[in-house]
Amino acid sequence: MKYDSYYPLFGWLIIVGLITFGGFLLWEYGFVSGLLTQDKTYLSVIILILFLAVCAYLGGCAWHLSRQTQRARKFYAHLPDLPVSDLHESDWLAENTRQYGWALMHYRLLNASSNDTAGSRNESTQAYLVERVHRAHSSGWFFSDLLLRLGLIGTVIGFVLMLGAVYELKQEGIQALQQLLAHMGSGMQVALYTTLTGLGAAMLIGVQCHWLDRCADRLVSMIIEMTALHTGSRG
Repeated sequence: MKYDSYYPLFGWLIIVGLITFGGFLLWEYGFVSGLLTQDKTYLSVIILILFLAVCAYLGGCAWHLSRQTQRARKFYAHLPDLPVSDLHESDWLAENTRQYGWALMHYRLLNASSNDTAGSRNESTQAYLVERVHRAHSSGWFFSDLLLRLGLIGTVIGFVLMLGAVYELKQEGIQALQQLLAHMGSGMQVALYTTLTGLGAAMLIGVQCHWLDRCADRLVSMIIEMTALHTGSRG
């Protein structure tokens, strides 16, 4: 049960391990060094730094989901032995909310609204649980889109640099043509490096967010199912 509770973190570690291995291969084949030296805008470096920061943040989210999964399992294992009166005392709830996490919160809210004949109250309670579980790592999708847009901005900057060399051409001859091709090649490198970095970083962040979404959905389903079973058995 302990290892099963930490499957969000273990899955994230596998993904990050594959990313690290891919980054090592890119370093060995000179892509990273070329990116650092050829991108004059340093936008690719900014994208990489932001990518690493978001990965660390999502790692914290994976750890938090794992802890909440463990607390939910612990709560439902102890629930048959807990007096019903304790579940409605504010002092006991304040002391054990950290120990039992979102499972205790959802159970408390659901039982508080059990006398309401309308089903909308239960639906709103479940919607609140979904929002709480998904709240932290949902920001990862925003950063994935941000990294993609930064890559596209780098594409535009690269083409501007490339076309700017054409407009600044005032000489004639082979030497002028060589200088023009060098400037155009430099602008094209900026465009390609930033685009590739932005697309790759956005895709890898998206993979991590998708994994955390799946883990969060599984946690929500477990809490709703176990709460319904224990509520019915006590009712």
